[in-house]
Amino acid sequence: MGSRSSTKHGVAKLYGSPVPSRRSGPFYNAFSYPTKIDPEAIALFIACHTSPGDTVLDVFAGSGTTGLAAILCESPTESMKAHASRLDLPVEWGPRSVVLYELSVIGALLSDTMTNPPDPSAFEEAARNVVARVSKELAWLYSAEDPHGDQGHVRHIVWTEVLICPACSREATFWDLAVHTDPPSIHKHGSCNGCGQSLKFDRTRRAVESVRDPVLDRLAVRRIRRPAFLYGSTGSRTWGRSIRASDLRILERVAQLPVPPGVPTGRIIKGDLYRTGYHHGIDRFHHFYTRRNLIVLGTLWRAIDKEPPELRQALRLLLLSYNASHSTLMTRIAAKRRIPTFVVTGAQSGVLYISSLPVEKNILNGVSRKIKVFRRAFSTSFGCQSQVRVVNASSTKLELPDSTVDYVFTDPPFGDYIPYAEVNQINEAWLGSLTDRSDEVIISRNQNKSSSEYGQLMKQVFAEVGRVLKPGAPLTVVFHSSRSDVWRTLGDAFDSNDFHIVRSSLLDKRQVSFKQVVTNGYSGGNAVFWLQHGTDKIHRSVNNSTDSSIAYFARHVAETDNLQHLYTSYAAFCMEKGQTVTVGFNEFSARMAAISEPLERTEPWCP
Repeated sequence: MGSRSSTKHGVAKLYGSPVPSRRSGPFYNAFSYPTKIDPEAIALFIACHTSPGDTVLDVFAGSGTTGLAAILCESPTESMKAHASRLDLPVEWGPRSVVLYELSVIGALLSDTMTNPPDPSAFEEAARNVVARVSKELAWLYSAEDPHGDQGHVRHIVWTEVLICPACSREATFWDLAVHTDPPSIHKHGSCNGCGQSLKFDRTRRAVESVRDPVLDRLAVRRIRRPAFLYGSTGSRTWGRSIRASDLRILERVAQLPVPPGVPTGRIIKGDLYRTGYHHGIDRFHHFYTRRNLIVLGTLWRAIDKEPPELRQALRLLLLSYNASHSTLMTRIAAKRRIPTFVVTGAQSGVLYISSLPVEKNILNGVSRKIKVFRRAFSTSFGCQSQVRVVNASSTKLELPDSTVDYVFTDPPFGDYIPYAEVNQINEAWLGSLTDRSDEVIISRNQNKSSSEYGQLMKQVFAEVGRVLKPGAPLTVVFHSSRSDVWRTLGDAFDSNDFHIVRSSLLDKRQVSFKQVVTNGYSGGNAVFWLQHGTDKIHRSVNNSTDSSIAYFARHVAETDNLQHLYTSYAAFCMEKGQTVTVGFNEFSARMAAISEPLERTEPWCP
């Protein structure tokens, strides 16, 4: 059918203002994956740029949201239809044909399962069978007396590291030194209970111990971690209490149980996220778990083999959805204002951080709760007419014929923000296959990939995009960075492959990854570029007057006082005008602050 160049003016309305991207809904809730984009937002771009039956390609598919978006084009939600109506967009609802390329092993599995799901009812029945069989065998591992002595079960247990006073060598738990429960708070400094020495907890040495590795059957040195506080439930009543002797007796029984065969025991590939501090003694994949949770998760994993073959992939994805996010030592507690108890949060997105207060969750309860979430997600895409094909391979060489793709929507890796292969390896280890990092498009000191290597890989990918796109067909790229060299790399990838920017806008993400939040100079928001191939090529030039460019942007283009969004808008503005982005977020912020004249916002964001 081909792309609809006649609607170019109407499509431009989609790029006239920031497109909202929510982080909610059945697809989002089913599986946590860094930097996901709302499929409803992507669906609007697909419905505007293509017609039913067209072929859509994503060369950095991630969790498969472009495929899910194409499926939503068949049955648009009320919010999608309302947004299209409000902007008078030239949308055409209906099925598309989609090809998703994803280098990550877990990303490809997630994409394929979500876009080509099993029968939701059959899946739910099998999932409940798996949990029921394992619960019958192992539910006692999570049994616990409530404060009144009645029988209940564990919801989660807070563990604690042990600190050593540098003055008197006295040992005390982080929980005892740093945690207050009324109101909930976690302090960064305090005093030794023995000698009164002032302590900064993040700089205080942790106690270690030599223990026999239950899987490798040899001694290993690791940080001491002890159970500190137990949160449980009895019927519908929830409660919390300190650790009792009965809890320790259960742990003694757990220590006598064999670890199921098949749990991942390989060496962790230590990359940019590995820290010698909180990762001390964590050299293998099974070291990320308490013994109890390793036994439960391994038993669940083996139980899947008794279910029908056509359901096993989805059942494994169900377990992995709870695995790295909630089953490991990376789960933690946090104190939040006006909430009377500690909040349990999953692993921080995009990192491998282990806090001084890791949390051991009840995996049987957690997986049970996720079954309905997966069923809802599968129900949305089951039986759809859209054809989604997932290819687990590098996009530097696409196995697609020339000039066969009607539209590309893609969200490339943002330089050094998220080392996906390193983050995903804990889940991929259970699958028995890790991502091949040789073609991972990333800036990584550990992989010896600078912005130059990153740029070369980006150029190769966009060369393939240009080859497979039909003449004049559109390309939408979502991107952001706080580094000027990364923006320049993106511009070079566009220019060297004869792509020119038609319009640019912002994607307004309502929530970002932890890595983006803590990164120095996080630029906030994502730029959205509408590009076309082979015509009106821009020869990008270095702007010789950066101050003048920023001043013009501030007075005539900027529509917000949020510096984070402003920088992303500025970078996109420069890219669209054919100028090289010469300043990073920090320098941009300083120069904006130096502009004393009042802003005259006389022009729209997209001139």
